[in-house]
Amino acid sequence: MSPAPGVLHVIHGHGGGTEHYARALVDASRTRYRHHLAIAIGDAWQVEEHADDGSMRSFDVRRRPDEAWPDFFGGLCASFGIGLVHLHNISGCRDGIFAALAASDVPYGYTVHDLGFACPTLLFLGADGNYCFEQTDPAVCGACLRAQPPFAGVDIVDWRARHRALLARAAFLIAPSRWAATALKRYFPDLAVEVIPHGAPGVWARREVAAAGDETPRAGPRTLALPDDDVATIAVLGAVGPDKGARRLERLAALVRTAGRRMRFVLIGYMDVQHGPWQSDDAVLTVHGRYDPHDLPDLLAHYRARLVAFPSAGPETFCFTLSEAWAAGLPVVVPPFGALAERVAGSGAGWLWSEPEWRDEARMLARMGELLAPGSAAALAAAAERARAAPQPTLAAMAERTLRLYAEAARARAPEIAPAVAGMPATRLRRVLHRLTPARLRGAVKARSR
Repeated sequence: MSPAPGVLHVIHGHGGGTEHYARALVDASRTRYRHHLAIAIGDAWQVEEHADDGSMRSFDVRRRPDEAWPDFFGGLCASFGIGLVHLHNISGCRDGIFAALAASDVPYGYTVHDLGFACPTLLFLGADGNYCFEQTDPAVCGACLRAQPPFAGVDIVDWRARHRALLARAAFLIAPSRWAATALKRYFPDLAVEVIPHGAPGVWARREVAAAGDETPRAGPRTLALPDDDVATIAVLGAVGPDKGARRLERLAALVRTAGRRMRFVLIGYMDVQHGPWQSDDAVLTVHGRYDPHDLPDLLAHYRARLVAFPSAGPETFCFTLSEAWAAGLPVVVPPFGALAERVAGSGAGWLWSEPEWRDEARMLARMGELLAPGSAAALAAAAERARAAPQPTLAAMAERTLRLYAEAARARAPEIAPAVAGMPATRLRRVLHRLTPARLRGAVKARSR
């Protein structure tokens, strides 16, 4: 029997939804493919070798100063028996990936987790920090980037041309929402993009029945106390930086104080400037800190959350935390764009801010006040029921559709006469972790999840 095909997943080192998705895909298809996951950061790559029993080994592989990228990448693929590359995020090693794949005959595909190939801000954020609604004029985009110090040196015409060349050679392109597919095609119109929603709530969020002795008992989540009152709590979920609305959340809390509104915010997760646990003196803003997704329903109940808000400055391509909120039975309020709007519109399980409301935080707050008012209790309860019943894409369906694309890519590949590059000697594949059992691996994954 021939060995299962080898797939190399390339991610950045930032965790979050991208890593969540890649690991969920590995978990859902490990008996049909040999999966390797590379955290690619410059010349230093950490490559995980996942076995079909759920265990994993990890290796450090480093490119030598005089080693060409095609040689390094080709040697890595030959060493691990890689027949297909699945790109998830190349921000940690962009130039190296460009050079390696341009010279490689190993087929590759790409899943859209952000729109960084079209705009280096990732989510079309203008100089004011807010969504630009997908400007395409290179002159407008160039001026916008020059006004943002981290991107001032980017030539947007060259940026898009280099990514266009990478995408044009891809064997498959996957987007998790219609919005993400349409946005990518707005900048690269000749592409064929398959829409495959992410399986949700996802491998990290699901409740599993462990084998006897497979997992030590988990302690319950530690929490912060809220005042014993009837003030309405609005929850925000996940890792919240400026693009996810960190500054807006701070301003919303300040508006609650100045307007004397009877509501408070609890971030179950953390902000870029406050990892938590932390609480303001008046308890208007609480930061819970990192959380285990298994605990989210209990945490939402503890903090008496009645609504989950997504005060994002830019669009989402899917949003796992929306799936988690619905799985916990809470309705949501979201911006009027991106995958959040696509998923919520018509669901009955939440509401969209209008564009004028989204642009004005006082109006955002007023809308949330209306949704939480006593006169809206029946509508809020009905939305909560619909949230709990909302159909969610499954891991099995996501994996099955993705593996069909893998198979098509393999069939389209020209047969090799001989390997283009020899494998690396064993001395270069330095083991950095002992072999992890499925239970220990789940623990390591959870530590990176939130």
